[in-house]
Amino acid sequence: MRALAIEGYIIGLFVTVNGLYVLSFPPYGDEPQGYAIIAIGIFIILATQHLVAMLEKSEDCSPPPL
Repeated sequence: MRALAIEGYIIGLFVTVNGLYVLSFPPYGDEPQGYAIIAIGIFIILATQHLVAMLEKSEDCSPPPL
């Protein structure tokens, strides 16, 4: 589960930085795409955090092994 969280955060951070790159460098006029890419990166980070929390919660609720 820890690996899933780390991979999700790395991918989300990479996508967000890519969006900042699109905003910062020419050709100009790509700002809407840059904002969309940043939003997708933030969504990936939040979705990963939510998924890890759900998996940890289901692990806590599982019955003890016999």
